[in-house]
Order: sequence, then C-alpha cells, then structure tokens
Amino acid sequence: MTKQELIDRVYAKYGKPANLTKKAVGDIIGGVFEELSDYFVKEKVTKKLTPRFTFPGFGTFTKKHREARKGRHPQTGAEITIGATDTLTFSIGSDLKATMNERSS
Repeated sequence: MTKQELIDRVYAKYGKPANLTKKAVGDIIGGVFEELSDYFVKEKVTKKLTPRFTFPGFGTFTKKHREARKGRHPQTGAEITIGATDTLTFSIGSDLKATMNERSS
C-alpha cells in the first residue's frame, strides 16, 4: 500500500463523514509518522530503556542497538568490521495475527 492509498482509505472511512479534506487527512497521517520518527531518532537505547511504540491490536515497534561485529565481504571473502547501528523491529499484535490467519485459511 502506498501513502496515497492509505490517505484515500482513511479519508473514505473517516475523513469524508467528518467533513475533513483529503489534505487534512494526509496532514494528520503525515504528522503521526513524523512524531514517531522524531521519537525513535531522539530516544537512545540503554540498559534501562528500550524505546518502543505499541498500537494495541496492531503491533509494537521497538528500537534496538546492534553492536559492531566482524563479517566477511561476500565477493572477496576478506574479513571486515560491520559498524554499530540502530534499527527498528516490528512484532505483530496477536489480534492482527489472528485476523490475518483466519482470512488466509
């Protein structure tokens, strides 16, 4: 699904009945993702704090830190150091998982 498809779906289901414009719906959706991005960029992973965002019924985004590690260059086989990095993981919520599995059966 593209950003525009998401805006169109949200507009059709919630925006139109509430007399919102597509632009307003797009601004709201954009604002939500901007706030989430800012949160995950600013928050640091520590031993006591793991930044996460949980949307009940949908899932949880968790920021994780990966330490530097040794690896191999796939073409030359030379040993290389892969730098430390932060990443986001997603764990699907049990409600969404159950709904997906019901529909695929």
